Amino acid sequence: MGVPLYYTAERSTLLTQQEQEKIASIVDEYNENFKHADDAETFDLYAYDDSESEVILAGATKLPANMDVEDLMYTLEHWLQCLTEIRLVVTDAEWHVHLDDNDAVWVDDKWQMEK
Repeated sequence: MGVPLYYTAERSTLLTQQEQEKIASIVDEYNENFKHADDAETFDLYAYDDSESEVILAGATKLPANMDVEDLMYTLEHWLQCLTEIRLVVTDAEWHVHLDDNDAVWVDDKWQMEK
């Protein structure tokens, strides 16, 4: 059993084609460079759901509970860096990133876990 890292971005306008392409490229790059792809989930975005019109991007990635602390921290930092690059593409949205009940915060142009 793992702990999911959830992420959402909300705004009144949909992602542009250019934003979608940049995000897809970032996700592909981070999934390809993830050194624990055989042992853990890769980065995943949900399909757009027009019933939640303000939510333009959402997803979750489960961090495995059976990893040692060093690998778990690498995995968390890897996906937070991926989310950082995505947020730099989608700057005008209201973001929420959290690991279970612990929020990530946007500090100095990057995501980090709240202390």
